[in-house]
Amino acid sequence: MFPVTVAESTSVAVIGRGPLARRFTTRIDRSPLMIDVVDDPAPGDLAVREEPSPDGAYLGVASAGRPGQFFLTDERSIGYLIDLVEHFVVSGARSVVVRRPIENEWAAVGSERARRKRLRAFRPDDYVWIGTESIDDDVFDGDATLSADGDEVKAHLRVFGYLDPLDGLYHWAGTVFGEDVRTWKDDRVKHVTVSVGDGGPVDARLAEVTPSGAVRVVGVGQPPYPLEPLTI
Repeated sequence: MFPVTVAESTSVAVIGRGPLARRFTTRIDRSPLMIDVVDDPAPGDLAVREEPSPDGAYLGVASAGRPGQFFLTDERSIGYLIDLVEHFVVSGARSVVVRRPIENEWAAVGSERARRKRLRAFRPDDYVWIGTESIDDDVFDGDATLSADGDEVKAHLRVFGYLDPLDGLYHWAGTVFGEDVRTWKDDRVKHVTVSVGDGGPVDARLAEVTPSGAVRVVGVGQPPYPLEPLTI
């Protein structure tokens, strides 16, 4: 099993004081991941701006010429950008930018109907995650049992975690693979329990569907797998 490391929180600047910015901030504050909302971005911080996006921006939220900056343009963009920020934290990236070919393709064929559909399903492969480091040595990769609403399924779990020095809790996140879990997600199941081996069940939340059809999972507190002694 891997050592526990202490991670610094990720800062996200929310620029704007209107209703979209307020709702975005409220939802970020509910995230189980370690995210600090600030008013002004420091170098390297993500910035979410409640303002019109540049001409030709992908889905009206991201521009290849503005890495690390995203735009709240309407109610639909809130959930999409929440998923983007949470994926940014889990990936360990230092910055993120929409892929130029994706933006160019969108400028040529995008429509409002297509925008509504894509904003419902965040696709990490549409973006370049800059500075992502390998975390293979810090990954749990094995079989798990998930339960939800009285149902139980077997699945493959691949996750990693860190100790939050601010709240003193362990945060873990990753991907769960299995058709039954994907069906749960399609049926809008969010809250599950996860157990590994003879360990007891722990609470977790199903997040977005990945491009491969797997489901991202996040949890706070004791993970479903055993931990080595802390190394801080």
